[in-house]
Amino acid sequence: MAAATNKSLALIALTQAAMALPSVAAAEGVEVGYLFSEYREQDISGSRTATGRDESRYDIQSHLFRIVAPLDASSVNLDLTYETMSGASPWYVTPGTDGKPVQVMSGASIREERVDIQGKWSKPVKDVLIGLTAGYSTEDDYEAVNGGIEFEIENESKTLTWSGGVGYSDDKLDPTEGGSTRFPTRITEADRQSWTLYGGAALVIDANTVVQGSLSYSDADGYLSDPYKLAWIQSFSNVVNDSRPDGRRSVAVGARLRHKVEAANAALHVDYRFHDDDWEMQSHTLEAAWYQRLGDSWTVTPTIRWYSQSQAFFYEPYYAAPRADGFASSDYRLSPFGALSGRIDVSKAIGAWNIAAGVEYYEANKRFALKSVDTANPGLVEYTSLQLRVRRVF
Repeated sequence: MAAATNKSLALIALTQAAMALPSVAAAEGVEVGYLFSEYREQDISGSRTATGRDESRYDIQSHLFRIVAPLDASSVNLDLTYETMSGASPWYVTPGTDGKPVQVMSGASIREERVDIQGKWSKPVKDVLIGLTAGYSTEDDYEAVNGGIEFEIENESKTLTWSGGVGYSDDKLDPTEGGSTRFPTRITEADRQSWTLYGGAALVIDANTVVQGSLSYSDADGYLSDPYKLAWIQSFSNVVNDSRPDGRRSVAVGARLRHKVEAANAALHVDYRFHDDDWEMQSHTLEAAWYQRLGDSWTVTPTIRWYSQSQAFFYEPYYAAPRADGFASSDYRLSPFGALSGRIDVSKAIGAWNIAAGVEYYEANKRFALKSVDTANPGLVEYTSLQLRVRRVF
């Protein structure tokens, strides 16, 4: 019972970052790469569960294979990901004996597999670099097809670069045991569509400093609820299906600084992102990384990341009575919380090879939130992640 919708936001962000093997220009030759990622959520403490016992959570292993190759005046990028998932996930929240919310987990451990393939074709057309993207992802109860077009253009002095693009995704859900005797109210199938439009600019300040800015708009429609989650209604002493609006509009603004510190043979990367949507959720993300070169072949990169979000307007840990609009969700991903993560990455260049490893620890907690949180969701996640990477240019 682990559809793509059931993954934590933390995992999605982690995958996007950790899977990003560095690419080289097509003119430099063919690049091949492999990345292994082990993602493990910490057990949820018995003090936060309805059973009073520690409960296990997700363990996810990912394998990414990448190839980047020149093709005449263009280049082709291909990523293939194979992922296995096992464990249990937060199901719904009930009031404990003292009135504090406690988590009910999904029960028996499940095992799922996911295959994802993403491709990109890029070609300069006059002074504009055009990119076409397409992808397909499938697992036991979920299927998605996506595509998009991107562009990049530089001024004559190459000190200013404009970029932008549009992307589309069509997702289909076929939940496990939907409409069955065991889960008669679970949907049997559903779909959703989403559009993303973005633009940005990068400005070279001097030989050592580049700043970037970006703006994106997303529009999602269709089934946006989670078929595997429930919400507790106290006046019913019972649960109802997770139910969310069938549309979501969001805007995100980003800023980046890249600065080379010549005296230390290092570089400082700072990233900030603000997100706002019509579910009344706002979030802030701030990340700082220090890329330290050691000799001619080693690079050590410590990174720290802070995140904070407000709650969706319809979210509650549990409900005293049904809402008038019929919405209900106790998903911790829609709750108010903050999070801190720390990562250390080490890489070494050996001729045409580059070998790297990284480890990360992440904790979501109400005390890290920008604003005070009265009641933390008991399902907030902690995880550790290990990545091993190898890359070669021919």
